[in-house]
Amino acid sequence: MALLEAKDLHVGYRTFEGYLHVLNGVKIEVDEGERVGLVGETGCGKTTTVKTILRVLPMPPAQVQGGEILYRGEDVLRMSTHAVRDLRRREITAIFQDPLQALNPMFTVGTQLRDILKDSKAGRDGGRLTKRDIEKRCIVALQETGMPDPERIMTNYPSQLSGGMRQRVCIAEALSREARLLLADEPTTNLDVTIQDQILRKLDELVDEKGTSVLMITHSMGVVRDLTQRLYVMYAGSMVETARTKELLACPRHPYTQGLMKSVPRLTGEGISEGIPGRIPNYLEPPSGCRFHPRCEHVMPVCKEAIPPFYAVDEDHFAACYLYRS
Repeated sequence: MALLEAKDLHVGYRTFEGYLHVLNGVKIEVDEGERVGLVGETGCGKTTTVKTILRVLPMPPAQVQGGEILYRGEDVLRMSTHAVRDLRRREITAIFQDPLQALNPMFTVGTQLRDILKDSKAGRDGGRLTKRDIEKRCIVALQETGMPDPERIMTNYPSQLSGGMRQRVCIAEALSREARLLLADEPTTNLDVTIQDQILRKLDELVDEKGTSVLMITHSMGVVRDLTQRLYVMYAGSMVETARTKELLACPRHPYTQGLMKSVPRLTGEGISEGIPGRIPNYLEPPSGCRFHPRCEHVMPVCKEAIPPFYAVDEDHFAACYLYRS
């Protein structure tokens, strides 16, 4: 049984212009101790997927129209509010890409870190931590993110910190307690490359030492190559391809994934990224069938009629494309 499994997830938003059909049958699995990556263009629904898993989407305007999110076999979407809060305290933690929204400007960094640990049963025997243990864990968590002078930072408010320092506080909040699943949504967006490497190494240690599972959302192909074992590619709210990370990056099969890989700048500086013609569809009136068909050079009549299922193109390699229909 997978630790986390999303099945046929449909999510949209009500706006003044109409209804936005964002997530379109999303399917994703994360096993115990597994590192899974999720990549795709900006606006394709990656963050909406994470927020739906955590049940933190604002409803309204957001609406879950269908599907299941199974955590250890139990549907998160049908849990009580109390059960979901308990799940977020004990089992699932997250790092969001915008620290201004994740941190409360009214409280010091220390207060917010302490409250997280006070609210979680993280002691040796599953009991609550002592004040001394809480203070020590807060300091260690900040140190692990490369934060200078963590004792002083504990007394600061978020407005007194730079964007990069606020992001490190968010990462420290996630790393300060033990969790089975870490949802990381662009966790190193505001950090310089040296701190990025340090944080990513720390996330890697979490998996190896504590058996923590990771769902990593990123735009960096280098990050997913180094950190993840399996990869999902998302386009306009739909999963279009999944495989072992190295295999998928070496031999992408879906036309969108192939275009995405061609858009990655080359380290040698040779040539110009080809990119993908067209633009992401309007979610008010998304294309019928495969949402990529208006931009695809291999489009067939069936692509406009029905959403393609995942077809096996190799062992543990699947693409949602009619090109691979047997």
